[in-house]
Amino acid sequence: MSQATEDGPLEVIELQKRVKYWQVDALKAFAIALVVLDHSLTWDLKSLIGGVFWERTAIPIFMIVMGFNIGLSFKNKGATTLRELYSRDYFKNKIERYVFPFLLLYWGSLILGLYYNSFTWNEYTLIGWLPFWGPGNWFIPVLFSSILVLPLVYRGYISYPKLTVFLCFMSEILLQLFLFYNVPLQLVEGHWQYTSYASAFMTSVIRTNVLFLLPAVGLGLWFTDSPNIKAKRNRLMWVALPLSVIYMIAYQILGFRAYVIDGIYKHNIIWGDYTFLVIPYSAFLFLLAMRYLPSTPQTRLQNIIQRAGRASYHILLIQIFYYSLWYYNNPNWANEGFGSDVTYHIWFYIGSLVVTFAVGIAWCETERVAYKRGKSWWRHNYVKRVLYMGSSLIALASIGIAIEVMSELTGLAEYGRRYGIIVFNRYTGPGILANFFCILIILAICMFFIYKTFTTMDEEIPPEILEST
Repeated sequence: MSQATEDGPLEVIELQKRVKYWQVDALKAFAIALVVLDHSLTWDLKSLIGGVFWERTAIPIFMIVMGFNIGLSFKNKGATTLRELYSRDYFKNKIERYVFPFLLLYWGSLILGLYYNSFTWNEYTLIGWLPFWGPGNWFIPVLFSSILVLPLVYRGYISYPKLTVFLCFMSEILLQLFLFYNVPLQLVEGHWQYTSYASAFMTSVIRTNVLFLLPAVGLGLWFTDSPNIKAKRNRLMWVALPLSVIYMIAYQILGFRAYVIDGIYKHNIIWGDYTFLVIPYSAFLFLLAMRYLPSTPQTRLQNIIQRAGRASYHILLIQIFYYSLWYYNNPNWANEGFGSDVTYHIWFYIGSLVVTFAVGIAWCETERVAYKRGKSWWRHNYVKRVLYMGSSLIALASIGIAIEVMSELTGLAEYGRRYGIIVFNRYTGPGILANFFCILIILAICMFFIYKTFTTMDEEIPPEILEST
């Protein structure tokens, strides 16, 4: 019989304590610091410092932590059915936590695009690409797709844990096979290039989707039952570690690439740096951190690290914005940097780290204070108006993207390129009608947001916000 206290059964209290790991926040802070480092150095410098064994672990660590956190969150809430997992509160929390901050970043990116007269409006916009691109942008569609996929993965895990983790690995392997057969590269003037714009876009859609990174998520879920590196259930990590290290040395240091040449075409067997072959190494680092780092903050520095870890998403958004400016004004930065002077790169990294962390933490803390006071500022009507109006403008801007996509899919664009003019006939008719209905739908969405903008009731600025300013 379990002991009880005034707060409830002792085992419940212990569970609540166990699910709050300082190590997880420390890993997130470490990983986002590595993301900033990745965008502060050139490729040559990153290779020189052996970045494959620490700097390139950032994304796998994020994905492992993502699986670990979502597993603990659902477990702590006792959610087991799909209705409970895909609850209204779940989506509301994710929208407030991830989507609304991204919309603010989108507005900032839009302003930069206007200022520099440099926009990107194409198919990539549909998957989360910013109008004014910044490094790290590719992780946004990974994060957004995870909102839809992870509850289903967790539901499978609580019933069939081993099978679910296996299927997580198979998810990437099957996508790798799909790319192998459907996206060959063509030799053009001594360089391997995509055979078409469509194949390049398809590759981006697949590689910036959480399904491509599910092996790391699956391991994160697996560790929710026991993040102890010495646990019997984690012994396989000791076997996978040396295999992962061997592949990392071959891929990053020796330049080994697995592919098949078929005439002028090359079929890659493995795409990308963050694959199921390198994830076990990061998983081992995760287990080491969980074993040897403290579970609760003890010092002021550890409290700062905890805040940085909890603000990692906001820091990511800030660094995207920050480096979008830097890369636009220094287009060859990734290859040239400051030249061979390492000192300049060190000071640049330190300065960038201070700026992105300070602004990101301040942004996150502002939101946290608003939530703590019981009234999320997202919910106030004057803020809703801004969001509705912004959504209507984004809908209008997406008309051009939709026309381009629909024209390519229906062959209308190819007809225009071939004949120089588009007339309504049996060849162009389906494409023209598809574009027409697509425009009507988007205009209806735009009008809906405009309607919500002007019908949202007036509301005075809340006193608590006025006092905080």
